[in-house]
Amino acid sequence: MLFRHRLRKLLPQQLGGQCLLALVLGAIAALVLGDRSQWLMPLGDIFLRASQVVVMPYLICELIGALGALRTQSLQVFLRSGALVILLTLLMGAAMVLVLPVFLPPLLYSAFFSPEVLTPAPDPDLIATYLPYNIFSALAEDNFPAVVVFSAVMGIALQGMPERQVLLHPLEQLRTLFGYLNKWVARITPLGIFALSANTLSSLRPDDLIRMQGLLVICLVGFLVLTLLIIGLLRSLTPLTLQELWLIIRGPLAITASSANLLIALPMLNENLKQVLRTRLGDGDPERLQVAGEEVSALVPIGFALPTLGKVMTLIFIPFVAWYVDRPMDTGAILRMLATGIPTVVGGLKAAVRLELQRLGLPENLLQLVYLNGEWLYRMEKVLALEGLVFLALLVVCQSTGLLRLRGGAVLLTGLLTVATTLGLGFATRGLLARTLEGSYRNDQVLLALQPTVPTRQPVRTLPPIRSLDPATLARLPIQPVTLAAIQQRGVLRVGVRSMGLPWAYRDRSGRWRGYDIDLLQALAQSLQVHLDLQEAPLPVLEQLLRRQQLDLAVGGIQTSPARAARLRLSEGYQTVHLALVVPDDKVELVQDLDRAPLSRPLVVAVTDPLLLNAQMQDQIDRLLGAPDRPTPIRYEPITDRRDFFTAAGGRRFDALLTTAEGGAAWAVLYPGTTMLPVFGTALQTELVVLLAGQDRPLEDYLNYWITNQKAQGFFARLDRHWIRANQ
Repeated sequence: MLFRHRLRKLLPQQLGGQCLLALVLGAIAALVLGDRSQWLMPLGDIFLRASQVVVMPYLICELIGALGALRTQSLQVFLRSGALVILLTLLMGAAMVLVLPVFLPPLLYSAFFSPEVLTPAPDPDLIATYLPYNIFSALAEDNFPAVVVFSAVMGIALQGMPERQVLLHPLEQLRTLFGYLNKWVARITPLGIFALSANTLSSLRPDDLIRMQGLLVICLVGFLVLTLLIIGLLRSLTPLTLQELWLIIRGPLAITASSANLLIALPMLNENLKQVLRTRLGDGDPERLQVAGEEVSALVPIGFALPTLGKVMTLIFIPFVAWYVDRPMDTGAILRMLATGIPTVVGGLKAAVRLELQRLGLPENLLQLVYLNGEWLYRMEKVLALEGLVFLALLVVCQSTGLLRLRGGAVLLTGLLTVATTLGLGFATRGLLARTLEGSYRNDQVLLALQPTVPTRQPVRTLPPIRSLDPATLARLPIQPVTLAAIQQRGVLRVGVRSMGLPWAYRDRSGRWRGYDIDLLQALAQSLQVHLDLQEAPLPVLEQLLRRQQLDLAVGGIQTSPARAARLRLSEGYQTVHLALVVPDDKVELVQDLDRAPLSRPLVVAVTDPLLLNAQMQDQIDRLLGAPDRPTPIRYEPITDRRDFFTAAGGRRFDALLTTAEGGAAWAVLYPGTTMLPVFGTALQTELVVLLAGQDRPLEDYLNYWITNQKAQGFFARLDRHWIRANQ
């Protein structure tokens, strides 16, 4: 009993301290348990669901009751001062977005394929966000901005009712009821934070932070500068001490940082603000206490529904990605982006990023960087939003209750310290990034260093490559029957491999074959219990060798098409691919803006597989690249080797290379001066197939059955993850 008593005295007694302790213990659990931390997620889910159930009704009652109880004169002052503070908050975030990209040094970039680039986020609809058809659907979908607008209108309308107290009294009882429910949920908050922080931290990968350290560093600088600025202004303009500010924010901070969900922290923030203001105002003026409480109850949800400081700060992602592809934005471009991005970001960061990338002519597949950085980017957004809400509530309430005090010297000192901190951290950041990022582009090395996923158990013989057919070459390759029985009898599977078919089949720096299709062949050879003979050649040569039965099969990212099916036998499709373009970086804007700014000449597109381009396919490409009523004229020029496109002469001769998004991303990684543009989305998709020689039905049936069986076992999904996404 004595031990328990002493232990209880050592542990924090207040909820805020318990939340911070749970955050620390969660970090320790993540280090100790590693991936096993996911076992704690049911506890975190219980906390999140319980919080989500009660928080929305609580805030609705708070907002309607607070606005409905305010006197008309107080409401006018409240709205005027609130608007000024919100504007100041947005300007603080916008200043960071404007200034910090200046400190970024040059960088080389290209990313592996991510399926998300094929289905970009829809355009934001602010009308639907704030004014849905059905308020109950908004509640079901957690559309908080719409709920706040609806509740605020109801609260303001309540002021005009002659007998508003008739409604305010039962509303007050509901507020008390939901307040009790939130207190019950608050009891399990430390357990929820412990589970959420352990699971989140254990899932973070250092490689993600290293790869994107430029964004991480400037966001940390912005976070520190804004935090110091907010603390300095609150100390200069209000009588609150640092200890009181810490009491307000510590509990909500732990919840928000661990769960990346500010909504469920709002009730605690609301109560903390009221408690500190109640202590500061004292009990001598009940009317001032009531005004302060009602204003806090209204300000917190209203500020959360509007563009928050955190959401504005996340717009730094736009100039960051422009820098990342070596197309930095000037001051005018960033200001124009902020003018459209701040209203749009309410609909979500992904929607705002997609819209701005499109408007600025930047590659839209940069949207995948949001997914790579989402784990910590959203947490930074929520924590900064939390600080902005504290700033908004305290300044407005202190102004209306007479606590606001302007100390010019302290404000000036805060401004000078903010500028000095920004410059000091900014130049230190530039120097640090310049040193650490120099020669840091390694995605090409990662691609070429990928190792096979299928162990080599059957011998592989690599034959000399063939560039074109001549009598000597034809004589060197014997004609043999292509049947399942003949292949098994001779113990050798003769396979043609398309030249340099990244990421399907290619040679690494030591000359060894690597790639998706090479692993496929290894697994197939093991199934047949035969050796492999690999013959490298361009696709047209491989097709001729198949027709002459000098090869059994051919692979290398070969796509199905009606023309190809009429010439050769094709296996069942084993990998879905989507047509896309690879474009030199200096022509990205030209290609992406064809619907808005058509060329006065045909677009010159290099093609390595002309059999794909029947009349219908060309028609679709023309329409998808241009406007619906103004298709883009295109001149297709065949090339036998994709590498010809990536030379300096190829960059001048061609505007784009027609390929697949899955394969084009790999080529852009190998040649980072180019970008894969998924301009067709999912509209033009085909299947990769194996080409077969001869007419043996048992061989075709065996191959198709093997492909079906391997699909069911997840073999091709593993190859996709390893070779196309590079395990990203």
